[in-house]
Amino acid sequence: MLKSANIPTSFALSILVIWIMLDSWIRPLSFTDEVLPKQWSLWLLPAYIVLFSVCWFILRPFYRVNRTTGHQIGFIFLIYLTFHIVFFFFNANTDRVLASLYLISTWLFVGIVSLLSRTSIDQWHRLLYYFLYGQAVFLASYALIVSFGTTYVPVENLQWLRIGPLSFPQLYVGEQGSFLRLAGLMNNPNTFAAWLVPGGLLAWFYLLRQFPRGQSLLHAVFLLLIVIALLRSGSQTGIYSFVLLALLTSIRMVPGTRRRMQVAACYVTGSLILCAVFAFQGLLPRLLSLNGRFTLWQAGWHASADALWFGHGIGSAPRGLQEQLGERILYTFHSTPITFLYEFGLIGCLLYGAVFLYLFYRLLRIQTTDLAFLALLLASWLGLLQFTESVLVRPSGFYFIWLSLLAYASLRRLPPHDSITTVPTPRRTYTKGV
Repeated sequence: MLKSANIPTSFALSILVIWIMLDSWIRPLSFTDEVLPKQWSLWLLPAYIVLFSVCWFILRPFYRVNRTTGHQIGFIFLIYLTFHIVFFFFNANTDRVLASLYLISTWLFVGIVSLLSRTSIDQWHRLLYYFLYGQAVFLASYALIVSFGTTYVPVENLQWLRIGPLSFPQLYVGEQGSFLRLAGLMNNPNTFAAWLVPGGLLAWFYLLRQFPRGQSLLHAVFLLLIVIALLRSGSQTGIYSFVLLALLTSIRMVPGTRRRMQVAACYVTGSLILCAVFAFQGLLPRLLSLNGRFTLWQAGWHASADALWFGHGIGSAPRGLQEQLGERILYTFHSTPITFLYEFGLIGCLLYGAVFLYLFYRLLRIQTTDLAFLALLLASWLGLLQFTESVLVRPSGFYFIWLSLLAYASLRRLPPHDSITTVPTPRRTYTKGV
């Protein structure tokens, strides 16, 4: 629980954490990429309605906080998605179950986070950061421990660690005798790495802030666990984004301009050495192509041409990619902007880009506090992730974190003397004595 919040509020904010992670933790331990069976959407929809109802009864009355005028771009974006989903609902290409889940869960979540008080939304983000940190430590520790298991089920891509009567499974990708990409308890290695990155950045942030005090050693151990698990996942996007955002964190946290330049120079030198090693081993073209994602992006661009302005409807991307590649697949275009372009058209894609630019603009202006800087780190993490994964086109933890960051960034920051209600005092007048 949060020390500065009462018990009902802490309980309600904990329910929001469950809301964020529900999609990831209820999936079966089997390999799925970006396309999930429809029955999972059917289970999620009533679960979100129940969570919303509980939060509504606990957190009443809701508050109407002051927001910047720029938040209207986010509202316009959501209105466009709503009308688009309703208009395309009976289209043959639309996934109606996914459309219903997307529409209802989005407005329910926005209805909660946009009406939280200023204090509650700050408390909610602190709780979210603590949870992302703890979850990353747990996922990394579990995956690394189970990686010592010797029992493999190749058909199901499962590795088992057996300790007496207890058995612990995890998902992996690869062939035995070669490099096995760990997925832990997630549905694929990329999702596993995506959840490790924010935890690793938080560990690095707290390590720099508390160094050289005693607690910094604990953060260093957690950071080491997360980094090793991130490398074992083999996710290029996860590794790239962590290195870049760790550099951003270092430059912001290290005092002194000269020392910041030295840190940046070390990062650049290390990156050049790493690229030279990859080029010498012939791995650089594969890394630059991001394991064939350029092919998927080109297919998405060509598939969008016949309905460029308004798209084909939500959930239609797998069918569009299948038509381009001519084979049955379990993923979309592996890019949120390309998927938005295909499903919601150029108008939806441009609105999505405008909302992301507004989010970065606001967070860059208010990132003078640690809480706002961590929000900027999370937004940057999602910004890098969305280029190679279709994570913000589906109701998932990534998508709801993005909506929560929008609600936080759109708050109007008041000066300290305006943040509380004051009672004006009458002005004293003095008269000279005669």
